[in-house]
Amino acid sequence: MANLIKPNPLSFSSVFLELIFGDRQLSIATGFVWEHENVHYLITNWHVVTGLHPQSGQPISESGATPDLLRIWLHTSERLGKWESQDLQLFDNQGRPLWKEHKTFRSNVDVAIIGLDMSDKFRLFPINKISFDEFRVEISQDVFIIGFPRGITGSGRFPIWKRGSIASEPSIDIDKLPKILIDSATREGMSGSPVIAQYVGYHKEDPTNPDMSGSDWFGMGRKFLGIYSGRLPGQDLFEAQLGIVWKASLIGEIVTSGIRPD
Repeated sequence: MANLIKPNPLSFSSVFLELIFGDRQLSIATGFVWEHENVHYLITNWHVVTGLHPQSGQPISESGATPDLLRIWLHTSERLGKWESQDLQLFDNQGRPLWKEHKTFRSNVDVAIIGLDMSDKFRLFPINKISFDEFRVEISQDVFIIGFPRGITGSGRFPIWKRGSIASEPSIDIDKLPKILIDSATREGMSGSPVIAQYVGYHKEDPTNPDMSGSDWFGMGRKFLGIYSGRLPGQDLFEAQLGIVWKASLIGEIVTSGIRPD
């Protein structure tokens, strides 16, 4: 009898992405699926769909090419652990972008979403349909970035879990933008990964209260923190190793009021 494998539910959420121009692969990235009012969306970074540096607006690829489609690898409905690819066009017939970005911050928030209209051939695993825990997120807590560093997978198209920790106060925005910093040795290919905060031990919701309350708990909790989008600009692999995480609340804002670029 074959061994029964039981991957963590979050391992189904990350989606392997290939950035394609013409018939050429430019790079690898990560995304994940979100569901809102029975519509599915692919969540990833603005710089993934545009192929441009958010700060300079210049092409990321040394060739100067930018992607015209994403090749996304999804579980088939036939069985879990079997993947097939589907090409997702980034522009309509008039050459207009199909993704949406934040209405106010635009490219200053490195998050983009694009609608998915997949056939019954594929099975989608929206991350917001996973049961998470409610707890206070604090600096120094563990996080996991679930993606594909340099295209490496955990067998098939299952993602790699890279560990890190929250490096900036989560309640304080960085540069007046809804993002925080994490300390982790991440690599190319992880852009667009979901980031999960994890707490293990005795969690006290109100540290100033000496008594135990009904909201306190003991064990392990996980919470969706946001979207990883790479290291701070200007760092090489062995400098501060600080990465950017865009807060999860941005997804709902882009889904409901985001705009397509001109």
